[in-house]
Amino acid sequence: MGGFVNRLLRVAPGEWPKLAQFGLLGFLLQMGLGIGFSAGDAAFLAHAGADRLALIFMMTPAIMLLYTATFSYLMVRFSADRVIDATLALLVVGGLSSYVVLGLDLPPQWELPVYIGLKLYLAMWYIALYTQFWNYTDSYFAIQDGKRIFPLLAAATALGMTFGSLIVSQFAGTVSLRGFFLLWSGIAAITFPVALMLRRRWTRIADSDVEAVDEGVGKQIGAVVGTFRTSRYTFVLTMILFITLLMTNLAEFQYSNMFEKGRSEAELASLLGSLYAAANIFNVIICLFVFNRLVARIGVRNVALIMPLTYFAAFGFLFVTGSFEGALAAFFAYHGVLTSIEYNNQNLLFNAVPAETKRPVRTIVEGMAEPLASFVAGGFLLVYAQRTDIRDLSGLGVILGLVLLVVVVTLRQLYPAAMARNMRAMLLDFGRRQRPAPAPRGDAAADTDVLLEQLRSQDPTARAEAIALIREGRDLEALPKILDRASWLSPADRHDVEAAITGWGDTAIPRLVAALPDPTFRYRGRAMAARALAHLSYPLFTSQLDTLVRAELDRAEPRFALAEAVEAMPDPTRATRLLARLQRQLIGKGTDFVIELLALGGRLPDFDLLIVSLHSKNPKVRGNAIEAIENGVDRTTFGLLKGLLDPRPAGIAIDGDRLLAMLEQRLASPDPLELVTAAQAIRDLVPAHELGPRLRAALRPDLYLLERADIATLLGLPGSAPRTMVDKIDAIAAFPEFGSASIDVQARLAIKLRDTPAGGNVRAVDVDGVTMWLSNAYALDLAARNVDLALAMYRASDERAYAA
Repeated sequence: MGGFVNRLLRVAPGEWPKLAQFGLLGFLLQMGLGIGFSAGDAAFLAHAGADRLALIFMMTPAIMLLYTATFSYLMVRFSADRVIDATLALLVVGGLSSYVVLGLDLPPQWELPVYIGLKLYLAMWYIALYTQFWNYTDSYFAIQDGKRIFPLLAAATALGMTFGSLIVSQFAGTVSLRGFFLLWSGIAAITFPVALMLRRRWTRIADSDVEAVDEGVGKQIGAVVGTFRTSRYTFVLTMILFITLLMTNLAEFQYSNMFEKGRSEAELASLLGSLYAAANIFNVIICLFVFNRLVARIGVRNVALIMPLTYFAAFGFLFVTGSFEGALAAFFAYHGVLTSIEYNNQNLLFNAVPAETKRPVRTIVEGMAEPLASFVAGGFLLVYAQRTDIRDLSGLGVILGLVLLVVVVTLRQLYPAAMARNMRAMLLDFGRRQRPAPAPRGDAAADTDVLLEQLRSQDPTARAEAIALIREGRDLEALPKILDRASWLSPADRHDVEAAITGWGDTAIPRLVAALPDPTFRYRGRAMAARALAHLSYPLFTSQLDTLVRAELDRAEPRFALAEAVEAMPDPTRATRLLARLQRQLIGKGTDFVIELLALGGRLPDFDLLIVSLHSKNPKVRGNAIEAIENGVDRTTFGLLKGLLDPRPAGIAIDGDRLLAMLEQRLASPDPLELVTAAQAIRDLVPAHELGPRLRAALRPDLYLLERADIATLLGLPGSAPRTMVDKIDAIAAFPEFGSASIDVQARLAIKLRDTPAGGNVRAVDVDGVTMWLSNAYALDLAARNVDLALAMYRASDERAYAA
């Protein structure tokens, strides 16, 4: 049953405690607001009248200016936890004060100001509680998790509003309206321990890999102003919020006028409580079962179209009929669709606002731009509401709906680029090191093999000379070997080799086309071929792109199956552990290769930026990268990629015969290391008399000498070496500075192990009781050409934690 619920709600098993605690916080906050809003609206309409709403709309910006200034200062000066504490304290005091003031025997001239003040108080908290809760919650979830979890949290808040509204609806005839404010104060008080529990249990996620710098309020405001000046996306998003609020105020004015006619204070409280409850039951259903699937199906950008279309339809219906049912449509557009779909989607849209100013931008936009829309709407209604009827105002709503639709379409076009900019700002600038190619020395027509051997040299000058000779030699037959050798060079050298191949012109295209889909080539070599082909013939490259991507993604599932199968073994061996790790690294390399292909094809932003973001340990950075991918590729491709990027549950143990069949399939692998590792895993699992027949398929004509020697060792042939490459890699991986490097790098180090020390700068490596020797100079040179080894060695010497 639990598994069904998890699949239905798209919740991972370990996420329930976190989800439940944040959901409880949202439930309590919104239950109190539901009680206060239902009772307060009824009191305002009964004592002040709907005509006074225009004044409320115009006065709201002044209240929100005070709120925004106060809470912006608190957010900069204190932690988010302290801001939540201050919010709860104000709710307690405000509820008690409302209870006392509404119970006083006020003179008639004070009655109207009191109820206007009450309505302004409610308007402030309607915006403020929403902003505070989602700002606070957003700091604990990355966007990809948020797309699944936020709708469930929104459902919890809607459920809280439902409970609060039902309480008012059911007890409006027996409990005084001021008594509901006392209840609100009590709910706020019991929310304190919930907030305290959250901060002790869960860790906040930084918005980027760069540590935040404490800045003053003035600098924060300056940064926000700069964001509006440089980010078109932020400006357009603000326009959407502004126009949406204009329409929301117009809708509230119209349905309030129709609801107040002929109803007493208690009747209004009962009606509004019932409507708020019904709207929030709708919101619970949408948030639990519809919104996250809607976003997954059509994407954040397309969900943004729903609100303008809904308002357009609601105002159109009210314009045509001018009926109570039309007012109900406007009410549910506001308190239903706006709350359950638009507000949830805005939480995701704000992720594309520049990360360094996202929270102050949101605070100022929701605290000032939206109340400014109220001021504009209130001013218009104050002047023109008495001169026009409800159908004319509805016609204005139809026009605003069309304008909003146009602005949302503009936002759709800006969203992918804004997400890419956010990733770029979150990480360090990854630029390629450029240097001029040295003048070639010697005969350009030198023997190709001797050219290729120079690419292995630790001398930068010798490698530069080899690259120059590649450029001049134009040896098409040597291209496969060039790609293989170049895959071990540094990024700058690989870039120079790629430029040399590109310089051969169109004659290189057939060889590049043949190399690009060939799985016998290393991924780095295939990536070089892809970049060169895209440069020489972009139409030809794009014509093969979908086939290449699909073929590479299809290779992942068998690798997952084998990795999960050997990981589930009750008694793993050295070979099965290495094989599982190798499968997962091959999956990662294949995924990176697919992303690079898609970036070259123009479907994704900068490849280096995406890859670094995806490999970041910061969930927000990684989540933004996945969001950029989702908005750049078709749904089918994203579904396959998402399956590779997301963590998978642990595998299930399978029977021995099936496992052996999977291992024997790997004996046909084009990757020599995978072949040898699978062969040794088979050796560890079968009786000695079965080994020869099972390994016969591994003795292929195209096998390298090193791998042939390893197979001979596994078979126990006379004269074979005592240890295999798998044994040597295991010994290399035991060193802290090599342990987290890729298996490819560990294999390169293992190949360089010698039986006797060569030179003084060496280290002893114990391979199952046999002492072998590794050149430290070679390890350092390899680290200079392979960033994963460099990072592994750096981390081993530094105890601090790094996100990248």
